[in-house]
Amino acid sequence: MEEGRTSEPGRISLESLVSNLPFGLATFLAGILAVFAAFYFSRETLSKIPELLNINFGYDRQLRDTMPNRGMSTGGLPVTFVDVDAAAVEKWSPATRTTPREKISAIVQKLLDQKDKNPKLIFVDFDLSGGALDASDKPLLDYLARYPPDAPPLLLTRSLQPLDCEAGECAEQRCAGIDNQEAGTKSTGDGTTSFASRTAGKANVIWVASVFAPDKDGVVRSWRRWEAICREGSPILLPSPGLVASALASAHPAGLACLAKYLEQHGKTDLQVTGQCQKTWPANKGPYQELLPFIIGGPAQARVSDWMSTNEFRYQRIRAESLLENQVAETSFDNRVVVIGASYGPDKLATPLGMMPGAAVIANSIAVAPVVLDTMPAVFATVAFTLGLGVAFIWIAKFFRALPAAGLILALSYVWLSLATSALSASDAINVLSKAFGLLGVFLAIESLVEIAVDFFKGEGFRALLRHGHKKIGEAEDA
Repeated sequence: MEEGRTSEPGRISLESLVSNLPFGLATFLAGILAVFAAFYFSRETLSKIPELLNINFGYDRQLRDTMPNRGMSTGGLPVTFVDVDAAAVEKWSPATRTTPREKISAIVQKLLDQKDKNPKLIFVDFDLSGGALDASDKPLLDYLARYPPDAPPLLLTRSLQPLDCEAGECAEQRCAGIDNQEAGTKSTGDGTTSFASRTAGKANVIWVASVFAPDKDGVVRSWRRWEAICREGSPILLPSPGLVASALASAHPAGLACLAKYLEQHGKTDLQVTGQCQKTWPANKGPYQELLPFIIGGPAQARVSDWMSTNEFRYQRIRAESLLENQVAETSFDNRVVVIGASYGPDKLATPLGMMPGAAVIANSIAVAPVVLDTMPAVFATVAFTLGLGVAFIWIAKFFRALPAAGLILALSYVWLSLATSALSASDAINVLSKAFGLLGVFLAIESLVEIAVDFFKGEGFRALLRHGHKKIGEAEDA
């Protein structure tokens, strides 16, 4: 025993426990705490663990680096983005820098002009909740009033303030004194001013909520299946574009009746439904908010994100002006979901792939929605895969130096994402990889803290922070 130190016989102190803690036990305790932390902390928290930052492979980096592989292997819906870009708005309305609503109806009509275009579904990503403001809005009002009943489903969006409901479930009393009905509109000459009133009773015109709530760090990583608004004192559920697209336009569509049946488990809707739901849908009836495994990246001007096995582009960006001037191949719309939106202006969202126009984020949610909704959550498999992959990462980190360990872990991650989609959905596969990296990072951090504590209580002082070998327990002190 070192000079000046005494210990009462039979008394156990924190110092004696820590200084005699075997490193095998320290590793075991670090592993237990790491498993707890990996499943408890959020994605953005795991992405900020220093050990993960050192190898530059947090959750967001996973999405960026694996996007091409996932884009190739992930099924889903092909999407065409009809982009009202800066050049178009400068030509159409240079003074106001807004999209004239008559142009919106012209774009939709152009999509329906020739049967060869044949889009599965059309989503208009322009806010129509304010109703008609002046006579220039009348063409769109009239167009919506005569939208053909046999035309493809038309999705319209509106700005709203969603109710703060736990997991999307809303109690009646939350709507006390709140009403999200259209207000403040002006007459266009016939007394009807609301776009919603012009579409009332049309089963193939559906109002949706295109809301994306960012994580605490301001980055959008999830999509929400529906939003609740207040109407006449009661909460009404508006489905998301991805939910509607999956129900109506996927390879095995469930139909409007199944969409209404699913939503009515959570609250009231205003969907116009005829007939009965003939299938169980969706298979994944899980969380109100789902992980969004982005597969469409790049700037707004990107033409394609990946190449489909049928030699069709999964994602195409078409300039709105080119469409109106008949300079676009009709195959760009055949059997596809068409998103009409804008890349100009402030509607930009931070994502793991960088800043994106809101319409591009919606295109991502639509493209992957059937995969997320048609796959049962594999809870047990997800936990098992997470632990197995996390242990493999830890073993590599313990046996190799930092540089080769990072390379091996990165290679194993790519192998995992290439094979995992045969057993899990793309979002589950990404989540497993995220949690496995979290387990690795937390384990290394906790083990490092335990080792520092052991050396400190052994009298190493500042040297406990330095990297060096450790003496075996019970080894005699140097003279």
